[in-house]
Amino acid sequence: MSATTYANKNATCVSMTSTSGDYKTGNGPTGTYRTKGGPTYAPNDWQNSNIVMSTTAVRQQGGSLEIRQAARKLRNDTDIQTNWGQKDNTTRLYDRMIDVTAWKDKLEQTIADTDVEISALTNHKERCETALANMNTPFEVVHDNLATRSIRVAIDLVDDEVHQELNKEVEVIDGIKQKLKQKVDEAFRQLCSLQDAYNAMCDDLADKMHSLDVDQQCHGLTNQSANIGFHKNATRIKEGIVKPDSWDSHSNYNTQRAMAEMRASTSLREAINNMIEQTSNDLEAQRLRTEYAFRKRIHEVQMAKDELEWQQRNTKRELDVLSDDIRGLKQAISDKDKPLEVAETRSENRTYRPNVELCRDKPHDGIIAERNDLLNTVSTLIDQHNIAEDAHTQLRQTLNRLDEDWSIKSNSLELEERCMTKRQKLTLVSHNV
Repeated sequence: MSATTYANKNATCVSMTSTSGDYKTGNGPTGTYRTKGGPTYAPNDWQNSNIVMSTTAVRQQGGSLEIRQAARKLRNDTDIQTNWGQKDNTTRLYDRMIDVTAWKDKLEQTIADTDVEISALTNHKERCETALANMNTPFEVVHDNLATRSIRVAIDLVDDEVHQELNKEVEVIDGIKQKLKQKVDEAFRQLCSLQDAYNAMCDDLADKMHSLDVDQQCHGLTNQSANIGFHKNATRIKEGIVKPDSWDSHSNYNTQRAMAEMRASTSLREAINNMIEQTSNDLEAQRLRTEYAFRKRIHEVQMAKDELEWQQRNTKRELDVLSDDIRGLKQAISDKDKPLEVAETRSENRTYRPNVELCRDKPHDGIIAERNDLLNTVSTLIDQHNIAEDAHTQLRQTLNRLDEDWSIKSNSLELEERCMTKRQKLTLVSHNV
């Protein structure tokens, strides 16, 4: 048994056989009692106590040596660990600054590219807006043509090829305006998306600059720096702290988003260019078709007008000839009055022959036949005269209709030429700006 074990056991026994105050001693059955004084120990207890004291001192001296050696080792180890820890974190701060600087440079480049794309898309949006504003002239001209041609009257108010082409032109213009407006709206929305991405990167860049300043300041701190000190709860976890992966993903998301928006903007600019060119070609093609229909219609109206003028001349000439014939018929009817008077006078006078001389002789029959022939002739002349008068009336009505139709054609021709004059503005309009 070791000294330490023995001392501990003996101390336990002493504590179990001794008490404070009164205790019982003696050889008899009843013994004797003390009322005052300290406890009494046996000699062995005294020897054991000395041994315990000695062994305890030796043991504690050995423990103190181990503690001193461990303390020196710990001091050396902690000094080395502290120096290396500070050096490692200085290196980590430097590496962190490199990472932040890399993202800062990428953000600056992406921001510059985004700014260029915003300017380019803004320019295309303005082109679309200018093209949309320029469509007002064709819109006004075509509707003016339709309003002008609506003044045509009577038979000339026809749904002809010109009217159909003008309606198609209205549809083309409305379609172009709708497409241009749609592209303006798309460009506006894309500009908003680009601006949002631009602002997000600017905010991110500002945070990176501030973070870089903080890390540069921290990187420059040493044990001899003047602005170092203890801070309460310096290692607290602030609300909103993120992991490195989230930090990297944030900037990556901002740049990738901006690049995606720039690609979408580039596609939109190409679509705007193609759309402006295509709509310009469509508008020009429809203008040429409409004006061809106008020239064709003007030629048709002019031919119809020339035909009317020719018929007017022929009708007037025929009226003059027919009027002469009617006058001749009237004169012929009038010329039959005297022979009829002669025949009736002869017939009347011979009715006064006396007695048997009142004979139905050849003169009597001849005079009666002559009178009947004259009456038939006059009746025939009158019938022919009435026919001629009817023909004259019809010719006069036809001439009036010819004159009226000629006025209609003249009015239509003037309106068509007015439309063509108005359409000269379209050759000066080009929305491909």
